[in-house]
Amino acid sequence: MPLDHPSQERSSSPFQVPQLLVGRRAVVTGAARGIGKAIADAFDQAGATVFRLDINSSETVRGCDIADEESVKRALAEIAADGPIDDVVHAAAIGAVAPLADMPVADFRRVLEVNVIGAFLVAREGSRHLRHGGNLVLIASQYGLKGWPLWGAYCASKAGVLRLADALVGELAPRGIRVNTISPGSVDTEMVATTTANVARESGTDPAAIRAGYEAAIPMGRFAQPQEIAYVAVALCSGLCSYVNGSNIVVDGGELSR
Repeated sequence: MPLDHPSQERSSSPFQVPQLLVGRRAVVTGAARGIGKAIADAFDQAGATVFRLDINSSETVRGCDIADEESVKRALAEIAADGPIDDVVHAAAIGAVAPLADMPVADFRRVLEVNVIGAFLVAREGSRHLRHGGNLVLIASQYGLKGWPLWGAYCASKAGVLRLADALVGELAPRGIRVNTISPGSVDTEMVATTTANVARESGTDPAAIRAGYEAAIPMGRFAQPQEIAYVAVALCSGLCSYVNGSNIVVDGGELSR
């Protein structure tokens, strides 16, 4: 292995998140697991007061179905009732893997409802409560920038998230609200493990071989860890990125460069 090849050990080394968000009130969707949980945890470490939303509620996560208008309106209004919201980071999403020729329209529609309509609802309701100087960050995907076989529904949905964000930049800038997106590549999450298994089933291949193929396509030679996406979200919502607006930050280990 080349000396400059990043290792898995390097990616999981301890990192102290700087106190960049002290005094800010942040809402994070999809916060029960995966990237959303990592973002919520990182915001907490950075000093923010974090309100965690997810369809799977717990003692620390408020229940919210992002595809349901009333659920989103209620959750954001209740949080805003106790004080202004500084940052909204939308990470909730679902995946679906199947050849488009075999995919029921109900399955395709469900992906769009959660990933696109959900992003719209969170952006709309979040923007109504964001204060001047606030941030809206939508988690998109490299799959919104390029199409992959078996991922048609997901690719279409994430492309929709990117274009939605583009439209919001000009609408929200006069209110002092910045809008940015993050497009992760392959991330070591439960959702990616599940969809990788589904790809293997559809293609008659071993899941380990599918993952190895994905990793071989990444110049850094590995999947991202969720916290590596979370750190980008922290930076975007901090004063370090006060002039970053309308940007899509690709965090894919260099995969799209090939």
